[in-house]
Amino acid sequence: MIHGSGGNVSFYQPMIKTLVDNGFEVYALDWRGYGKSTGKPGYKGIMKDTQVAFTDFLNKAKGDSVQSIVYGMSLGGQLAVKITADNESQVDLLVLDGTVESAQSLAIDYAPAEFLKAKAKDTPEDFNQDYIAVRDIALIKNTPKLIIHSKSDKEIPFKRGKNVFEAAKEPKQFWETDTDHIMTLTDLPDETIERINALL
Repeated sequence: MIHGSGGNVSFYQPMIKTLVDNGFEVYALDWRGYGKSTGKPGYKGIMKDTQVAFTDFLNKAKGDSVQSIVYGMSLGGQLAVKITADNESQVDLLVLDGTVESAQSLAIDYAPAEFLKAKAKDTPEDFNQDYIAVRDIALIKNTPKLIIHSKSDKEIPFKRGKNVFEAAKEPKQFWETDTDHIMTLTDLPDETIERINALL
């Protein structure tokens, strides 16, 4: 489970509990600068933290006959896409909830002035990162994808999740919900588990 930029693993405990109560084992991490992790977050640093954690997860699961899900929320969705694209043979399902489309889209959506929004639209090269969800998801060929986005999401616009979905290859499923941002596991636990199990 790869969390978003708001909160840390403690904040996500109710969501983790939904998964654990339904038979899943959950490996969750705090990036540097989150929770009790030391250091300062930055886009390269959180990618490295996620890669290290995924390697540790694979080592811990070695020899187990388990299926592996990468579950990314909000900003964590971008990293979840990158991890899955780089390790597709190790991932049985990718789940994205309220995912960020790209750093560029964040700048367009949240720039405090119109001229800054226009600058963000006109200069995508200023936002070229090692991971861009809407670009990288097209690299994932065979892994099933469940992309969840709420039409009521006030943090990441609904169209961002749709754009990521449209860029993805089959097999894929889009689930339009009506919850607050990334509250699917909390507010719709039964249907979430049902959809995950169906795709697995």
